[in-house]
Amino acid sequence: MHQKFLVAALSLVALVAGNALSAHAQPCPNHATFGVRAPLNVDKNLQSQLEVVYFTTDDPNAFISEKAGLSRSASSVNLNANQFASKLRQLAADGVASIKKQQSATLYLGELAELNLERDAVNAARTINASLTAPDPSYIRGLDRETEISVYQLDPADDYYHLSLLSWFVNVTASGVRKTVDHDADIFLKPGQTVVIKLLGDMEVKRAGAVRSHMAVTMRSVNREGSSTLGGR
Repeated sequence: MHQKFLVAALSLVALVAGNALSAHAQPCPNHATFGVRAPLNVDKNLQSQLEVVYFTTDDPNAFISEKAGLSRSASSVNLNANQFASKLRQLAADGVASIKKQQSATLYLGELAELNLERDAVNAARTINASLTAPDPSYIRGLDRETEISVYQLDPADDYYHLSLLSWFVNVTASGVRKTVDHDADIFLKPGQTVVIKLLGDMEVKRAGAVRSHMAVTMRSVNREGSSTLGGR
């Protein structure tokens, strides 16, 4: 009797586990199924001024310590914007860091800013409604990286803003172009703050070699038209 009960119980556990595994099964992340954002409502009463800096450094501990080991250390840190700019300028002056590109965008809350790191031609940031539509694939060939950012606020009483960020690694070869998300984050920032992100995806590490690739996003301000900076309401 006990043996029959045990067999039945184990069969039930196996069935439940199998169903749970099936319910949570996901296809492998790729440029078609990963990094998709639902459209946001655009608030044309408020604009955010963003700045993105792509840079590399020979110092693995320049902004984010790796003392705990690469796999156990943080990959991002929030800093005061002025302190970040001052430190990066000093690192560049000391020859420890190299700024690859700096790009700015002004966008309404709920819009999407595309801030790109090009190989060749320099294009202005494109601002569109934050619903990811398929672009003309030819423009991808000029990019090393594409970073898509939208800013929104769930509660007007909050003193911070949500920064939804997707950064796509772009690999161009003779056989074609592959665009893959290697950093997907929802970040909380206040005006005057910078988030520094260490790009440690396998593809980025392979391309960058011994240097560390970073991306820094600064929220300069959030303004109503004709008003001063808002840090909340």
